Amino acid sequence: MLEVRVNGLRSELLWQFDRLADGSLATSAERLRLLGFDLARLGVPPDASVVRLADLRGVTYHYSEATQSLEIDAKDDALTPVVLDAANAPEPIDLDKLETHLGAVLNYGLFMDVSREGYHASGQYDARLMTGVGVFSSNGYANYTTAGSSRFEHVRLDTSWRYVDAKRVIAFAAGDVISDGGDLGQIYRLGGLQVRREFGERPDIVTTALPILSGTAAVPSMVDLYVNGLRYYNGQVGRGPFEFRSLPNLGNGATATVVLTDATGRETRIEKPIFYVPDLLPRGMLDFSLEAGFPRLNYGIDSFDYLDDVAASGTLRYGVNDWLTAGAHVEGMHDFLNGSAEVIVRVGGLGSIRARGAASHFREVTDHRFAIDASARIYGVNLYAGIDRAKTGYRDLVGVTSIKADFGPIDTLPRPVPVGTEPALQSFSTKTDRAGASFSLFDTGFALNYTRMKLPQQDLKLISGSFSRTLFGRLSAWGNAYKDVGDRSDYGVFFGFSLSFQNRVSATTSFSKTQSGSMLTMRANRATDGTPGSWGWTVSDSEILSGRGTGYRAATVRYLGRAATLEGGIEQQGSVVRLTGYAEGSVVAMGGGVFLAPRIDDGFAIVRGGGARTPVLANRREVARTNQSGKALVPYIPAYQRSTIGIDPVNLPVDLRPARTEAVVVPADRAGVIVDFGVAPIAAAVVTLVDTDGAPLPVGAIATLEDGEPTVIGYDGQAYVAGLKASNRLTVELENGGQCSVTFEYRPVSGQQVKIGPLICR
Repeated sequence: MLEVRVNGLRSELLWQFDRLADGSLATSAERLRLLGFDLARLGVPPDASVVRLADLRGVTYHYSEATQSLEIDAKDDALTPVVLDAANAPEPIDLDKLETHLGAVLNYGLFMDVSREGYHASGQYDARLMTGVGVFSSNGYANYTTAGSSRFEHVRLDTSWRYVDAKRVIAFAAGDVISDGGDLGQIYRLGGLQVRREFGERPDIVTTALPILSGTAAVPSMVDLYVNGLRYYNGQVGRGPFEFRSLPNLGNGATATVVLTDATGRETRIEKPIFYVPDLLPRGMLDFSLEAGFPRLNYGIDSFDYLDDVAASGTLRYGVNDWLTAGAHVEGMHDFLNGSAEVIVRVGGLGSIRARGAASHFREVTDHRFAIDASARIYGVNLYAGIDRAKTGYRDLVGVTSIKADFGPIDTLPRPVPVGTEPALQSFSTKTDRAGASFSLFDTGFALNYTRMKLPQQDLKLISGSFSRTLFGRLSAWGNAYKDVGDRSDYGVFFGFSLSFQNRVSATTSFSKTQSGSMLTMRANRATDGTPGSWGWTVSDSEILSGRGTGYRAATVRYLGRAATLEGGIEQQGSVVRLTGYAEGSVVAMGGGVFLAPRIDDGFAIVRGGGARTPVLANRREVARTNQSGKALVPYIPAYQRSTIGIDPVNLPVDLRPARTEAVVVPADRAGVIVDFGVAPIAAAVVTLVDTDGAPLPVGAIATLEDGEPTVIGYDGQAYVAGLKASNRLTVELENGGQCSVTFEYRPVSGQQVKIGPLICR
């Protein structure tokens, strides 16, 4: 068992080696891997039980018998690069801790406004039933108004069942679902079936191929990493290769500087550009979505309006390398087919290129579309440019659905369909060019953009620019402007200031001018702090300085309660004054109780067995108190993330004891967990024991309850004895080796500490 240093860096563990008959040292392949050796490059089978160090290419060693230590020197290609920022990677989730319990949640939102024209009331609902086989959910809204002719309407939005297989990161859904749509297509709603990757449910999985920063230390050194001038990492590295794999995503490009400091204080600086590509998958990661069903029509207007034609689509994306992702998409229905492909390439630390191409066939017309986008960071300037070209006969599934919905059954459509007749394509650009740059100059952020879109009835040529700057700590300024260079009358200028105060109060003012007029807007608000009992307010005023329009003024007050969020206000627009009211919350039935709570869109926890009026903690912060039955609801517990739920037992009566005071939970998809702290009465008393002379028994003597646990006698002969019965016998081991015993009766007193004695121990 040897102390080991690899390239001068000492391991904190002792390692087992075998001394062979020829005097050489050997160990297992697994131990070599744990020490940082690259078995594949060294040609060592991973299951080898005996590997001679002398046989390793590029590796030398020195064994000191006196100090029982081993010095190993290895070349860079013999070692796996040390990942210095491994601690910054997402913490893996223990999926065995996932909990699913039967329960139901009803989220609601109620709104009403009253004016001299009458009143209008609306309600929104989102109901879900949580089971061990997934979540059933349905949502919608209802309106009632007396303005004009009184009428009531109800519209169902989505109804579905969804089950997430967290281990395989796959979601299965039936009912109203949303398709992927592909990079060149549009997402669409359908009633049917869907199976897809659901990486969004697993925060511990990195779904973006982050740039890798690597280097080599010639000698053991301290290492500091700076990203855009801010220190990200500080630590120690031995001689050999190292990597940073969990760099912070700052968006677009950044400059990374690695500073190596050896034992003599000499510094070595390594400066490299890095570039982030959001949609680039890590090597070997597969993302997909498959769905089939009937496309939804008039969503938000009609509850049950589906196209009488089955549609299907599939999307596949794969991380070929950490710098290359490839994807494909196909969609179709009767007499229609569309297919596309894309590649995303990271070009070193400078930028990225994304290329997509698609082709469609519909009613004897085949046409295509392609797009190319490029991004780069050069000398601190973020640049982007892109082109998008489409033939007028190109169709996607959304456009074909619109054609069939407007023109009737497929057999009534002419062959081919006349180009540009369907409403879905009236705003479709067949030629789009984009370019822009963003940069910082004199502590001010600037952005410049150019866009050209060729529409059927218009050719837009827009140039725009914006800036933002912090002036004096809490005061900041911003502005932007645009101009259609093809239309002299179309322009807009906007600028404003923002000022933040203490106690979450802020104020903004802005001025805007367009071809239709100018307007001045002022707004001040106090935000809530997100905890029950907090409140906030907002006042706003918009004044028309020129042109057409009507001024608007409003004031609202918002209160966050434990059971709901309440808001009331008054607003004026022209000569119309309205009073408004809003309430939002949820009703939860789970764990043998019904709870009123704020709106719950993610996971939550039900606490029971916590004792009456006991503080409940979520991640060490008090969020609720139990009711008289010892139950409470804890909202805002993220699904598929570790959360610590606990109680503070300091206020529990002395005759109650919890089985535990803390639990780590991991809720499943939009589900709740039940945490039982097992608070229950305890049969215990403080028993005072004396000897035959009336003197207290000595401190430290051990007293054992018959059929019970031992306890220690404290000062004044007092012992806390638990597990009592109606009749009890206590035996004490004395210092002289002798024993004495005592018998006594016990009767509990609710909410009080029972005291018994003094009793003579004989």
